Amino acid sequence: MTEEKTKEQYEKEIADLKQQLEDANNDNNFDDLKTKYENIIEEKNNEITDLKTDLEETRKKVDETVDTLKDEVQQRLDANEEYQRVLETVKELKVEQAETTVDTYIRKGVILPAQRETAVKLCLNDNDTFTDLYKDAKPIVNVEENKSQRINSLAKGLTYFDE
Repeated sequence: MTEEKTKEQYEKEIADLKQQLEDANNDNNFDDLKTKYENIIEEKNNEITDLKTDLEETRKKVDETVDTLKDEVQQRLDANEEYQRVLETVKELKVEQAETTVDTYIRKGVILPAQRETAVKLCLNDNDTFTDLYKDAKPIVNVEENKSQRINSLAKGLTYFDE
């Protein structure tokens, strides 16, 4: 019985070896599989390379866009700063014009020097009201009399201020 068992065991081992040999013969397709997988790997590597190239191009475009936007923002800031300077200049000119207008009325005797600051504010804030108020106003101070007083004061060594 042991011989029969051993014979059966050998026959089984022989059948297994035949199957392995047949599988090995079928594994000659291993080279085909290897080639197939190598091709797949090469395709995937090419896809990765293409993606890297696309990513680099996208990064360059983003950098260019960022640079362009920075330039535009700087131009707008510069324009805004220039605009603010123009507004400041206009404001200064308006103040100067209001002061000149008020000083003219002071020299005519229509406005007292003590009223200068208030008159300038009115002229700046509401020029129409200022004009309506003073355009036909008659002098409240005799300017010729003031001139002779100034001359007398200067002759005496005193300082006279219009303001």
